[in-house]
Amino acid sequence: MHSHSLRLRANGNLAYRAQRAPRLARVQAPKAGPATGHHTVSDSLRDEALAAFFDGPCTTAPTSGGVNNVCQYVTAADGSKWILRVYNNGGHTDKVDFEHAVLQQLGQQRLSFAVPRAKPSLRDGKPHVVLSSGDAACVFEIIQGDLAKTTAPREVGRATGELCTAMGRVDLGGREAQAPVPPYYDVFHVHHAMDRDLFYKQVAENPGFSVCRGSIDYLTEGVRRLEPLLAKGRDLGLPVQLIHGDLHYDNVMVLGDSVSGLLDFEFVAYDWRVMELAVALSKYVSEDDPLPLIREFVAGYIAGGGQVSDDEIELLPDCINLRMFSNTIYFTGRAYAGEDGLESLTSRADAYAKRVRWVEANRARMVETVRELARAPATAGAR
Repeated sequence: MHSHSLRLRANGNLAYRAQRAPRLARVQAPKAGPATGHHTVSDSLRDEALAAFFDGPCTTAPTSGGVNNVCQYVTAADGSKWILRVYNNGGHTDKVDFEHAVLQQLGQQRLSFAVPRAKPSLRDGKPHVVLSSGDAACVFEIIQGDLAKTTAPREVGRATGELCTAMGRVDLGGREAQAPVPPYYDVFHVHHAMDRDLFYKQVAENPGFSVCRGSIDYLTEGVRRLEPLLAKGRDLGLPVQLIHGDLHYDNVMVLGDSVSGLLDFEFVAYDWRVMELAVALSKYVSEDDPLPLIREFVAGYIAGGGQVSDDEIELLPDCINLRMFSNTIYFTGRAYAGEDGLESLTSRADAYAKRVRWVEANRARMVETVRELARAPATAGAR
């Protein structure tokens, strides 16, 4: 898909006029949720999930992951090791169906890294089951390695570019554009419990935000400023395709300096292609000296086959910020729905605001760095 020209200011920002929303009535208190990082399932539900995939007895142990779901290591009776995931997404099994359909197709492509491979269920061979609670569960093979963090950003970028190209080849018979996870530009529906008015009500009136009031107000104003851009959605003419949607260095496994696998395809969406790059860079901008990491990552991204047009480059800073705004709305929704405690957002709000401030202060330098690399892919980052 070819992108069309956009009407941008010289500094790359779209023109907008900030609008103040009227003060709205106090909303009903959100449901109580678990403390951050403390998702659990009952032993009986865990055993129900295990019985769907394993014949014999299993032992389990907690993992360090699982921001949204319950994940546990599993050792089967034959000594093989696996990862059990019980989804905590409000029973939205359509999202799980879509995730596994994409993973199945990716598993048929020749990639330089592993993607999650699901163990077939005993009953019907499907890659996931729906438990008596209404929650979905699956069992994945373990991908060897350590989380990349800031290790080997060029190789992480190369794998991201390779995946972006591979995602563009996924063919679900026309269902790609009906992905149940909304695109980032439909930001107020990033969580099933949220909409625009409810988000602004929660931010204004939920007393739990008092611990991060300055940062949450800054992020919320950023959302308001970006609304005119988001309202244009696909009409902007940016390339759209399936994207991973949550691919950053905490979802990348490495062995040494080589990428061994990419994790967590739960948020696959049909979206602006540039959001794949933006999500990845949104982690690097939290580091003490982001620009060298950005240069290395983007050099690898382009070398790995990732594409970025001039229009996408101009909007890249806004798209990085959009990731932070989306996270803000998403965790507000999870807290409101009782899937998480509000601490899942209040503990991150200062860090999110810091990232947005860095992007705003370094917008021109970042755009020029990416543009330089995109124009000279053969020598990108070699200097």
